[in-house]
Amino acid sequence: MTRHYTGFDGNSRAALPGTVALRDLILFLNAGKLTHLGTYAKRDARGKPGQPSVHQTGRAVDIGYQFRKDIEPLIDWLVANADELGIEMVADYWPKPWGRAWRCDRAAWKIYDRKTIAGAPGGRWIHIEISPQLAHDAAAMSVALEKALAYRDWE
Repeated sequence: MTRHYTGFDGNSRAALPGTVALRDLILFLNAGKLTHLGTYAKRDARGKPGQPSVHQTGRAVDIGYQFRKDIEPLIDWLVANADELGIEMVADYWPKPWGRAWRCDRAAWKIYDRKTIAGAPGGRWIHIEISPQLAHDAAAMSVALEKALAYRDWE
């Protein structure tokens, strides 16, 4: 099922509570394997001068990893539970030729055949964007996380 992709929808002053809840749970469940590389940042999108980053909205988080095997189960879980968690985008900078991104408006991965996302190929992080509704509502995100955890298959 496809949904509307929001993208940049205005500035925030900090990471939003639902974004923080998602980030914190990801880090807790993957203690020592994954790292927080950034949530809120007032800046342009990397490699796209003049285009504001979704990080400015408080709805995006970057999660880093050392070993590819540690991030793949999380990527699969995010996409499998995208509707529940309000996931709008997962950008994966690792794969050649130029990375890939899953978006809610196509409910599918797009493998880039030209330089599209800065840091690809070979970047050891993923970028996650969530819907404004769940980003603003920590309680709703907590309920969504609880439901989605039933489908978690990584340890």
